Amino acid sequence: MSHVIPPLEELKRRGYCKFHNTFSHATNDCNVLRRQIQSAVNEGRIIVAQMKVDQNPFPAHTHMLELNNPKVLIRPNQAESAKKKKI
Repeated sequence: MSHVIPPLEELKRRGYCKFHNTFSHATNDCNVLRRQIQSAVNEGRIIVAQMKVDQNPFPAHTHMLELNNPKVLIRPNQAESAKKKKI
């Protein structure tokens, strides 16, 4: 049995589940698929690597702000109106 994914135009209009081959919901929202994956993880059929997080993921020295002469970055299309406001 082959699985044919609908054309892109059709996929843009409605949610499509590749697991069920239906337009009733999107694959990302498929609870049945989510439960199948979780069951496989719980039974050890799928192994998910542990995430490695630093002890201090936000060290103070790398995220300091200099507030003596604060400046704000703005989008180029806002630059003209910001000049009038002395931002």
